[in-house]
Amino acid sequence: MSWAFVKGTYPPISFRELFGNDNPVEVEIGCGKGSFLVARAEENPGINFIGIDRIAKYMKRRKMRVEREEARNIQFIQAESRKFLEEALRPLSVSVFHMYFPDPWPKRRHRARRTFSEDFLKLIHSRLSPGGLFEVATDDLDYFTEMKKGIAATRELWDNVRETVNERIFGGTMKTNYEIKWAAEGRALYYAELAKGTKGS
Repeated sequence: MSWAFVKGTYPPISFRELFGNDNPVEVEIGCGKGSFLVARAEENPGINFIGIDRIAKYMKRRKMRVEREEARNIQFIQAESRKFLEEALRPLSVSVFHMYFPDPWPKRRHRARRTFSEDFLKLIHSRLSPGGLFEVATDDLDYFTEMKKGIAATRELWDNVRETVNERIFGGTMKTNYEIKWAAEGRALYYAELAKGTKGS
């Protein structure tokens, strides 16, 4: 079964119908070409993965490759992230959210378009299962400073928060295309990991 944008809404997803099992689900927001998610899926056959991006062309080839190889634990869906989380994902259903190098919209007049915000963090928290993680990274210091303000404002929601510079917290050697490129250019890369408590609701 496939899920798509229909008349301004996303139908709620049944992970059992989508993947045929009840394995944990990880979601990458803004998956781009999908290289990180495919690597995760190949190394973790007991976990299901969903990659979402509002621009289909970036993930089209990866989606075709996954379908050709009949990979059963990964799906790519064209979607607007906030509406998708609100409408398609059930509360307490996702074990890990990944959001790596979202568009920083550096011009001041465009900053309202940034995905990461205090309200977005609350939405992420509501969709995470108890003990779940939210992994985020950016190469933009101004955006990371704003992210930290949002994290501080929602600190009571998180059991643990970790921050690093140039040291990936989650996923080891698996990296996104931008991550590899910008690390090679010597850019500073900023990471944060937010952990929901095991009794979180």
